[in-house]
Amino acid sequence: MEQLLTLADLVEEYGTNVQKQSFEKKGNINRRSFDSIIKKVEQTWESVIIEGRGSKRIIKCIGKREVEAIKKDGRVRSGRQQIEHRIPMDIIVATYLEFNMTERASMSLGKWAVELGLITPLEYDLLRSRHNSKMRKKHIDMVVGYGILEEDQLKVLDEFTQYCLGIYGQLAKSLEHMKKCGIIVFYEQWKGYAENGKLDINPEVMKGILKERKNLMKKHGVVEFNLSAHQNARKVKSFNSEWKEVLAKVKDESGNILGIKYYWKEYVVISKATSKAIQLYLETYCADALESYFNKKDLFICESEADYLLKRRANIMKKIEKRHRQKLQEYKQQKINFSTEEEEKLIRLFYTQQELEDILTVYDLGIKRLHLQNLYVERMTKLFDLYNIKDYKNKNHFKEALY
Repeated sequence: MEQLLTLADLVEEYGTNVQKQSFEKKGNINRRSFDSIIKKVEQTWESVIIEGRGSKRIIKCIGKREVEAIKKDGRVRSGRQQIEHRIPMDIIVATYLEFNMTERASMSLGKWAVELGLITPLEYDLLRSRHNSKMRKKHIDMVVGYGILEEDQLKVLDEFTQYCLGIYGQLAKSLEHMKKCGIIVFYEQWKGYAENGKLDINPEVMKGILKERKNLMKKHGVVEFNLSAHQNARKVKSFNSEWKEVLAKVKDESGNILGIKYYWKEYVVISKATSKAIQLYLETYCADALESYFNKKDLFICESEADYLLKRRANIMKKIEKRHRQKLQEYKQQKINFSTEEEEKLIRLFYTQQELEDILTVYDLGIKRLHLQNLYVERMTKLFDLYNIKDYKNKNHFKEALY
């Protein structure tokens, strides 16, 4: 198939409203606009030949594509190049959407991550425990029971939780990227739970809720990490008590009190691409994996999952080792200052050098001991291995996997 387009035809069929208005006014378009339109044409046609110059240009389009090619946008990848597991994660998401249909199109990012196999159900349970003291105690009892952490080292579990939480943002970026490529429909919506059950929260109402929450957090001097990791702190308890009252009084757009007890964000993900379009996506962004995808799809998917877990583990371990080095450096740089020589003599009668350094540190002493004994990375590694066991039905299974 072949089609000839004048510059006017080109702008009319493929140009934006702004480009059309500019052409109508000037009878021509600048080079930047022309190149932008040609990129759109190349998504529809296999070959595009430009003949002539200026407003007299003729665009010869040859071989209309069955499936529109993906517009490659390097800006979408901004800030993601350092994530080792980015490509296998994108492959897992793309192939899952091709071969599977979920019962629900709308879920939280956590549930999508479990559905796609990016985190285990046990990891998801750990992440949910940030907002539930009973659930958190279950995880504390588990890691202490297996001898991974001691009672004065539990902030390590909070740090590990934050590393796991990173997958939510990474998944959101992958889905947003697929949306820009035309592979999926992807958008967020807010849900709430009241006495009468589940309800939808209007975006404008939600904007007001988030603003109220931000102001209340500022009033009580708390940040997000406090709310998840320091639930027994007085200021956190004070915030939660007042926030519960504020949330219950929130009104909808018509002025009716909703009586919200809690709320959450869900993401709608619907595949709108054909199998060939998915292949084009992989060809554009995961070219090294394409040959395996075509030859042995089942094996390719299994290998991608194994590659993802390996690289995700490496990414987390790299961050953990960096944290370990930073803390050791901080301990070395600790300085003990005294007002007078008499004060120093008096204090040193009661405290050893190590005790004084421990008093100075703002980090928990149990965790400090892990760093100084070079056990911090090892314990974090055991936590990762524990939470990435897919089958966690019994205690013996854990012991066999961990030791």
